[in-house]
Amino acid sequence: MKKAEGYRTIDAAERLDEFFDVVQWAFVGEWLREDRQDYIDALPVERARALEVTDARRGRVGDVAAVHASFGTQMVVPGGRTVSTAGLSWLGVHPAHRRRGLMTSMIHDHFTRSIARGEAVSVLYAMEAPIYARFGYGMGSQTVKAEIPRGAKMWHVDGSEDLTVRLERASFADHDALVAGLQARLTRPGTVHTPAGSGRNARFTDPVGNRRGMERWRLAIVEDRGEPVAYAFFRRHARSSVGIHDGVCQVREHGSLTPAASQRLWQTLTDFDLVETTMTENLATDDPLLHQLKDPRGVRSKVIDNVWVRLLDVPTALSAREYFHDCDVAIELTDRDVADNAGTWRIRIAGGDAEVTRTESAPDLTVDIRHLSQCYLGGTSLEALVDAGLVREHTPGQARELAVAMLSPVAPSPTGTSSGEPRTRS
Repeated sequence: MKKAEGYRTIDAAERLDEFFDVVQWAFVGEWLREDRQDYIDALPVERARALEVTDARRGRVGDVAAVHASFGTQMVVPGGRTVSTAGLSWLGVHPAHRRRGLMTSMIHDHFTRSIARGEAVSVLYAMEAPIYARFGYGMGSQTVKAEIPRGAKMWHVDGSEDLTVRLERASFADHDALVAGLQARLTRPGTVHTPAGSGRNARFTDPVGNRRGMERWRLAIVEDRGEPVAYAFFRRHARSSVGIHDGVCQVREHGSLTPAASQRLWQTLTDFDLVETTMTENLATDDPLLHQLKDPRGVRSKVIDNVWVRLLDVPTALSAREYFHDCDVAIELTDRDVADNAGTWRIRIAGGDAEVTRTESAPDLTVDIRHLSQCYLGGTSLEALVDAGLVREHTPGQARELAVAMLSPVAPSPTGTSSGEPRTRS
């Protein structure tokens, strides 16, 4: 039989228990029954999809064999503009149905539906990153995972001592509007503005099975004369060894509007009683905290991949962002999964805006969709990919022209992405 033959794609909104059963198999874990509503709240139900067995040679007819879903969002791109984006998530194949092309089928379904909705970009977090490069996803940003000791000293930022802090139990009913309002004012590329609707609750969900002894999510809110200027989701776990308190604080999503707000936020998050270490996995590589720390060596850190980006509608996506250098470059683009993207495009950039049109001219560069996607948020230089042998330059100097235009003044880093769902994997 051909790959993916013997299955059909269905909407999964009426089969959520089967949907979550496949996710448990794919992501290796047993979920508690009392956590069911949390997972439903974290799922964009109306965009949940599944593959169902239709041929007995593939398994029991009617069984759900693979699942995926996506979040409809607006993502901030360089210059502070936004682009319609589909956040692919919950992608998993039941182990009894692997190596049958089901992931390929689901990703193509995701591409087709996203393009039809006018979503020009797809993004995801990857459990197994090499898989998604095959489908045109490029590493759009990196993140710093850090373990910060209690009371870490910082260079003083004027105004930070004048700000106040509220610490509360995170609640969708009480805090959704506040967090969304702050999020909408953040301008770092990669920031996601999640619209109202199914799945919006994801950042507030808190399954018991995920806590591993930690408390429920708390929310730190920094205010400037009553106006919220920073927030962070965090939770703690008290531990002690031979009378020494070495508890931990885990910080998830966070965002700040000013340098002073950032400093006040992190001073709070790194100075809890009974907590020795504050851990976070999503600092931008140039996050203000990393520059404010007096002793960066005192922070144990490492850089890993963060969000993966895939352009679905190249002219729309490229036209959506701002650029920082004028140039006129023709690129020959390869894309084996979205035929409308393939071919030669002329990118004329003037005054920060790009005009992207088809051209019969000889290309200055030959680029695969994966590498163009990798450069889209401005965190990777196109010239660096030429130096790596991944992009071909036919006209000397043109890679640098486009690279300078596309680089972002600040490193991209997703803020506001829903963290209640598993990262994608097949």
